[in-house]
Amino acid sequence: MQREIYINVTQHEKRVAVLENKKIEEFYIERPGTIRNLVGNVYKGKVESVLPGMGAAFVDLGMEKNGFLYVTDVVADPSSYEKLLGEGPIEEDAHGAERQQKPLPAINELLKKGDEVLVQVVKEPIGTKGPRLTTHISIPGRFLVLMPFDNHIGLSRRIESREERDRIKKIIEELRLPKEIGFIVRTAAHGASQKDFFRESRYLLNLWNHIKVRAKRAKPPYLIHQEYDIILRVARDMFTQDVSRLEVDSKNEFKRISRFLRILAPHLRPRLRFYGDRIPLFEKYDIEKQIEKIYDRIVQLKSGGYLIFDQTESLVAIDVNSGKFVGRKNLEDTVFKTNMEAAEEIARQLKLRDLGGIIIIDFIDMELPHHRKTIFKTLERHLENDKAKTKILNISSIGLVEMTRQRVRRSIESKSYQKCPYCNGRGIVKSISTIAIELIRKLERFLQDTKAREVFVSLNPEVAYHISAPDRNMMKPIEKRFRKNIRIIEDPNLHIEDIKIEQRGV
Repeated sequence: MQREIYINVTQHEKRVAVLENKKIEEFYIERPGTIRNLVGNVYKGKVESVLPGMGAAFVDLGMEKNGFLYVTDVVADPSSYEKLLGEGPIEEDAHGAERQQKPLPAINELLKKGDEVLVQVVKEPIGTKGPRLTTHISIPGRFLVLMPFDNHIGLSRRIESREERDRIKKIIEELRLPKEIGFIVRTAAHGASQKDFFRESRYLLNLWNHIKVRAKRAKPPYLIHQEYDIILRVARDMFTQDVSRLEVDSKNEFKRISRFLRILAPHLRPRLRFYGDRIPLFEKYDIEKQIEKIYDRIVQLKSGGYLIFDQTESLVAIDVNSGKFVGRKNLEDTVFKTNMEAAEEIARQLKLRDLGGIIIIDFIDMELPHHRKTIFKTLERHLENDKAKTKILNISSIGLVEMTRQRVRRSIESKSYQKCPYCNGRGIVKSISTIAIELIRKLERFLQDTKAREVFVSLNPEVAYHISAPDRNMMKPIEKRFRKNIRIIEDPNLHIEDIKIEQRGV
């Protein structure tokens, strides 16, 4: 499989597209000043309030919304950032010890209003919620994640080879890392040399010492350490051995990535390329058209079937439809093939759109149990490489799959679109006949209380035409009843639902 990364940089926006066999699989946007990345940032904050009933505290970070800190993020195992990285749970530690679950203390036993705390953002503000925080700081590198408040050494479960795991553990032991500090070995460390591990461990330890010094001197609220922007995060986390090339259309960013790789991954520098053609990068590789389709509510399948994505406040609903696909054998075979194609595409779309939270998938009903099982396994297999943590419940007898996907950042759609100011997010507007009837009611109320001889009504032209049409003439009965003159004014600048009533000549 050919995997490539393309980065488009303009003054106001940075975009990253990850392609597999020329097909976009992941897409990321960062806009300075508007869409900021907060995940990974370390702050010295001040506790604003403690809520024992919620088991949480609100922390002032110097932002519009206070961050919230659950009791589990104060005393539990510091695995939040590890989960964020999608490396999976730590399977082994340096001493083979199992971690015991202990009853959690009350949040007000740990924190009180006015306390100063060093915290890290593990989840961006979404909707009305502020950023989620943890006190278990984790500093990611390319091969390692440093965890200063945990003394365990863990390996990513995605490094499956026993031989490779043993090799890495031996290298880690030889590095003689500080016993009071923990590390996670990331998936990208597969094949890394002892020199790579040594260089990065020293870099991370120096960075942590720098953070400690700044935290000691700073007065809250204060940003102590800022995570890399999208460009360097991609170079660190995604530009791995299986990527054939990384191409960027900014000379400055090309130089910055090159310097970064010289330190962390010099063997990948030959795969870094600067794109300087006149044709825009994303147009050259047919990426722009693919990006536009990310926001479509309906996703077409090759067979003729299609998917419908609907996002609500609490969940994402995905409906599978056979569409034009009629199959060749029988209905069950047609349904099965459509569902198989849908399962693969849904896994791709979840990553591409970065959808999270509760997800309900409504596959087409299947009669045969082994077909339902196959669909479930297909969906499960295609979600294995998803960096976000997912949990899937078995497919029901009517074809429903319930799942959750870790939500760390806002979805791609929410970053690029806003709530419709015309339909208020409903996705529909009132029909012209409904607006006309509402106008009659408003006019009746208005005319009862006015002494004006003449009333002017401003409407969208489509509504104005509807009520003034000779076969309707909806104003004539009201004029006769209230003995008023009603003048209809067409205003193309008005939204179709807007009605403006004014009085003149009192």
